[in-house]
Amino acid sequence: MVAAVIGLTGYAAFLGSGDKSASLPASGTPLPGPPASATTTATPVPVSTYSIPATWSEPARWLAAPRGTRTVHGHEVGFPHTTDGAIGMLLASSTYNVEGATTTVDEQLTTYFTYTAESDRTPTREQRVRQGAAKADAQVRASMGAPESGPLPSGTWVRTHLVGFKIVQARPDSVTAHVLLRTCQKAGETKSESVVYTVGTIAVAWLDEDWKLDVTGGASASPGPVPEIAAPGDAAFNVQGWTAIRQAS
Repeated sequence: MVAAVIGLTGYAAFLGSGDKSASLPASGTPLPGPPASATTTATPVPVSTYSIPATWSEPARWLAAPRGTRTVHGHEVGFPHTTDGAIGMLLASSTYNVEGATTTVDEQLTTYFTYTAESDRTPTREQRVRQGAAKADAQVRASMGAPESGPLPSGTWVRTHLVGFKIVQARPDSVTAHVLLRTCQKAGETKSESVVYTVGTIAVAWLDEDWKLDVTGGASASPGPVPEIAAPGDAAFNVQGWTAIRQAS
């Protein structure tokens, strides 16, 4: 069972975003029991499990998200000053790979220093990110039966990717969107992969000549109803208004 969702925990730590989660193993059979929701308080919230339908329904909307023009800390930056550019930044900033010696703390601090404006970084925010990431890392390790510290065993990893979005508000210098993330977890070489889908709402602003996470909330639009979880390929994905995402070559 995935005890914490990597992708949105970092955002929640310094943006105050809540989220919803649903889990399933690779086979599509629901996992027993509810996962923990990675809210700002990290309080477990009962949620329904989600199972991908056996039949494929082509997503009605696709975006080939633009890539950044350069990298910082190994992550793409320098996105176009467009709504699509903002989504490209969200795709880059939500991609996590916790494996080997790389920890959740490493990934979330990298996100913080790469995708927040320098003027918005404060010791308090950094500490909140560190604390939230450390708690998430401990939960993930415990759920996988991994050691409390040190490199993860071979074949043990957690990976998160943005797979869908729905625009809430798009202005020239700010974009707010509901985001759909897919987190895959494997607890060892011989273990089955498990999957969690997470929905949250994220705002970004055009700062320092690039798209940055809106940590102050000044550019955030009222999120309204959050779409239900539905993976790309599920007919409900289209009904909920999601746009599937892939990165342009």
